[in-house]
Amino acid sequence: MLAFASDEGLTAEQCLKLGSGLGGGVGHKQHICGVINAGAMIIGLRFGNSKPNDTEAKQRATELVAEYMDKCAQSLGSTDCCKILGVDLNDPIARQKAREAGLFDMVCGNVLKTVCQLLENDYQAE
Repeated sequence: MLAFASDEGLTAEQCLKLGSGLGGGVGHKQHICGVINAGAMIIGLRFGNSKPNDTEAKQRATELVAEYMDKCAQSLGSTDCCKILGVDLNDPIARQKAREAGLFDMVCGNVLKTVCQLLENDYQAE
C-alpha cells in the first residue's frame, strides 16, 4: 500500500496504520495474503463508491477486485498466505527457520512485485 500512498492521496503514516494488521495472511491467520489484500484496497480507492448509495461504483469495484484476485491466484498459485509461503506461521520453529532462510523477503517480495505490476498495468483509475 505504501508504494501507492502519494498516488492515492494517503500519507505514509496512514498506509502503515491501514496495513499494520495485514501481515501473515491478515492477522497472522494465514488466509488471504496481506499484500494481496492491500492491493484490493487500492482498487477500492481507485474505483469504489464514495457515497453509500453509489451501488454502480461499488459493483464495479467488487467485479474488479474479483478479477484481480483471480489474476493473483493465477500468477502466484494461490491468494492464501500459507499456500504462497509454504510455512505454518503458527509453528514458531518453522517461522524462525523461514526467517533465517530469508523466505519472507524472497517470497513476500515476489508477491509485492506481482501486486504492484497488476495495479500499475491493469487497474489504473480513469
